[in-house]
Amino acid sequence: MIEQTEPCETMTRQEPCKCIHCQLPVPTGRQADLDSRFCCAGCEVAYTILNDLEDSFREDLVAIEPGSHSDLSYEEMDHTRFRGLYARADERGCFRIRFHLEGMHCASCVFVIEKLPDYLPGVLSARVNLTNSSVDLLWDTQQVPLSQIARTLDRLGYRPHPPQPNDAERIFRLENRKYLIRLGIAGACAGNVMLIAFALYAGMFTGMSAEHLNLFRWASAALALVSILWPGQVFFRGALSAVRTRSPHIDLPVVLGITIGGCAGLYNSLRGAGEVYFDSLTVLIFLLLVGRYIQFRQQHRALSRLSLLRSLTPRSARLVSGDEVLNVPIEVLKSGDVVEVRAGDLIPADGLICEGDSSVDESILTGESRPRMVASGEAVTAGTLNLTSPLRIGVLSVGENTRIGRLMNLVELGISSRQPIVELANRIAGLFVMTVILLALVCMGIWWSTGIGQAVSHSIALLIVTCPCALGLATPLALAVAQGKAAQRSILIQSGDVIERLAQPGMLWLDKTGTLTSGNMQVQDWHGERRYFPLVAALERQVVHPIASALTRFIEQQPESEAPDHPVIGNMVSQPGMGIRGDIDGRSITVGSEAYLIEQNVSIPAEFQDLITEYHQRGLTAVLAVVEGETVLIWGIGDDLRPDASATIQQLRADGWTVGILSGDHPEIVCGIARRLVIDSELVHAAVRPEEKLAIIQESTRQGTTVMVGDGVNDSAALAAATVGIAVHGGAEASLQAAAVYLNRPGLAGVKELLDGALLTHRVIYRNLLLSLMYNVFAAGLALAGLINPLLAAVLMPVSSLTVLICSFVNHAFEEPRS
Repeated sequence: MIEQTEPCETMTRQEPCKCIHCQLPVPTGRQADLDSRFCCAGCEVAYTILNDLEDSFREDLVAIEPGSHSDLSYEEMDHTRFRGLYARADERGCFRIRFHLEGMHCASCVFVIEKLPDYLPGVLSARVNLTNSSVDLLWDTQQVPLSQIARTLDRLGYRPHPPQPNDAERIFRLENRKYLIRLGIAGACAGNVMLIAFALYAGMFTGMSAEHLNLFRWASAALALVSILWPGQVFFRGALSAVRTRSPHIDLPVVLGITIGGCAGLYNSLRGAGEVYFDSLTVLIFLLLVGRYIQFRQQHRALSRLSLLRSLTPRSARLVSGDEVLNVPIEVLKSGDVVEVRAGDLIPADGLICEGDSSVDESILTGESRPRMVASGEAVTAGTLNLTSPLRIGVLSVGENTRIGRLMNLVELGISSRQPIVELANRIAGLFVMTVILLALVCMGIWWSTGIGQAVSHSIALLIVTCPCALGLATPLALAVAQGKAAQRSILIQSGDVIERLAQPGMLWLDKTGTLTSGNMQVQDWHGERRYFPLVAALERQVVHPIASALTRFIEQQPESEAPDHPVIGNMVSQPGMGIRGDIDGRSITVGSEAYLIEQNVSIPAEFQDLITEYHQRGLTAVLAVVEGETVLIWGIGDDLRPDASATIQQLRADGWTVGILSGDHPEIVCGIARRLVIDSELVHAAVRPEEKLAIIQESTRQGTTVMVGDGVNDSAALAAATVGIAVHGGAEASLQAAAVYLNRPGLAGVKELLDGALLTHRVIYRNLLLSLMYNVFAAGLALAGLINPLLAAVLMPVSSLTVLICSFVNHAFEEPRS
């Protein structure tokens, strides 16, 4: 029994004693202790812990200097241009901004972040939305800069990111809300009308008073009218559009059936006799809207290309202003500015190098796995990675005017110009619509002599029983089931019509780096004297380069040898992309390419020349080591071929696909890979730029089905322009956005599984359509013969949809192979 509460001695009878923590009444037995008013021991413990946590949190936050625990200064957020883009002022002169936060997990995160106004003067409010991991901040710029707020959040473990304004996403959210409202109303109407229908059907057998019968009829009529006139209006608009454009589609018989059924139901409700069809009509509207919503979501996933440019270029830059280097938002840069790019940073704009020499990783654009050496006066491109040394770059173009910006425009163009393949149901919709309407008129003519009521009843039965619901669901339902099964196998398909496109074999283009190969430089072969490994490793550790990393990693995995404990390194000179030389414990060491050794006047013995030729033929990069003028070691370094690549390509050829390679990498390397995979040299394109890849794909699509498999930004435009673009595991974000399919696992086995699954699903679609058409022919015959009335037609109508539903789930595509 719950203990009754009484007022505290210090409270009036109108104000009962409440728990400090939870505000619930304090039981009588606990009111004796006036210094600790809690309803239970749990509240007392929780209150104490939270107060201790709050005090500790306050002390820690005050003790730590801003920015001391973070590598990011967030100085660019104090720029007026940044505030203009992402914040808005209120009537008091304060500013509001929304940050997306990394690392939010639970209500404790909310508690910590929303305490910011207590610990950081100038922050007026902090409202957290745990659902989308965001915080809405109101702050006074006169008291605290935004950068300090961002550093505080970062230090607490919640790195802030400003949202990107996007009109397309805003429009999608509004349209999505409309769809959900229509679905909710249609579902509510259908559910309630079905409940009323059960009562009416029961009354047919057990009897029902006239007043109750009329009440149920008019209640279902009112709900049906709401469903028809509000969510159902989309079908009327579609039918009106079909009439205006003289292109009949499924909306026409739907509207015709809804109109005739609704009018007949209202007429029978008025006269108090006959059947009402409001249950069938409302369920039909709801099911069709569900199908529309699924299609709408698929189209959004297929066409949404958000934040492509943001994923490729940094959000801030180091602007050189006199003797100072300032962190500024990327939007502030303009032609003529000078920016500083440190080693390991992305280049923020297209420009010319004013100062410094370095090597640049351009694989994101060109696909070339080897970095390019750059020097003062040479051009560099936004989105590429500065590897070894700081650079100062004169800005030529920024944003959409950069090469990567133009490439993103090509991606968007490829996406928008890709015409979606119309579903098979829609291809026969015109004929089906006209046939159903004609049959309804014929049915009315056949039964006209028996009376207008009988003729209309049989015509309505025909329109209901031949409802195109099953025909409309046949394709999207099978595709939706296939997409769900594919997702369970880590194959993410953005749009259902992709499966239809992949059902017919055609041309399959494969990128090399990251697709046929692992994307990691590794030592594939070596010859020479192992005892020099430690010296080479000591020298290679001094530079940042993929080949240097591959050499160091390989040597560290070898059995230990006499490695110097603390090597003395001197006279080190690095030439990015070529090689490095220096003195290790007084011994001269040079490591680099053949061209670098020739430049250093090193004579390469004949046996090493033969190995260089062999490595090139195998698609490997040859790296040599020279100690005290003598060539002692050679390594063949390359991108490892994926284990499943050869077998998968053979299987694809057996299925009727023509396989080719489309790569931006060096011709020697690409041709070596092609020889190992036995791919015809005519189908191998190497050292191609993104624009050239796009041209090849466009030409290929004019000749038939073309599939492009890639993972880099340099593949994005080609992926978008192909009949189907497939991005593989580990790819750049832009390639994932441009592709229609993403394989979330390495290797080409997923490509084979995708193509096989598409073929099986295509067969299920044909089976569904055939069953739906057979049902409609049989049901139409029954209606023409007068063997079914509208009530029986309403009962039989869902049978076809149920059959299609069962057949769609009996689909063995994308199922895990049985052992």
